[in-house]
Amino acid sequence: MAIVLDQKPGEDLLHYYRRLAKVADQRLVRLEDYSDQIGYRTATQWAYVRAIKDASKWNKYVKAEVNQIRFNTKPPEGTEDLLAKINDIKTFLSSPTSTKKGITDVYKKRAATVNSRYGTNFTWQQLAKYYESGQATLWDTKFGSKTALKTIGEIQRNKKQIERSIEDADKKDIKVENKVLEKTLKMALADNSLNIEDLL
Repeated sequence: MAIVLDQKPGEDLLHYYRRLAKVADQRLVRLEDYSDQIGYRTATQWAYVRAIKDASKWNKYVKAEVNQIRFNTKPPEGTEDLLAKINDIKTFLSSPTSTKKGITDVYKKRAATVNSRYGTNFTWQQLAKYYESGQATLWDTKFGSKTALKTIGEIQRNKKQIERSIEDADKKDIKVENKVLEKTLKMALADNSLNIEDLL
């Protein structure tokens, strides 16, 4: 059931605030729980980070751990501030990455974009794992993000040949049409810190 973000007829401003704040806090808790699941470790990024920042500014005198910062606290005094806090809550609740389905959809769209742009063959789960595991950061640091993704695309397209090369420990024998990409590919295969097997 979708949350009604607009004020209901006959609902006073304080009840409206409390209703939205309660739903937002439940979502924050769910996102914290999702962040322990494979594929959803980023649940406490994106919308969550913004929500915590927004909730914190309304509770600036309260010392709390990040996972204890919530929206449903004493309402601000004055209608203008109360409306501003309600707008912060609505921003969070309308963000795609405030729900598990929204996070999945973001990864699916990102996988489709990366696959079409760089010739990779990621499922959304593989792409989530690639970013969550820190492999994306390692690859980007070594080669830059575009070259890294193009290289991964070559690895995935030449899966059988690369699997044989890894088994035979003969990484010099791999050939691709683009010579610069071939050099990057060989560097990537020789680098033990890059987890090639997860990409195949």
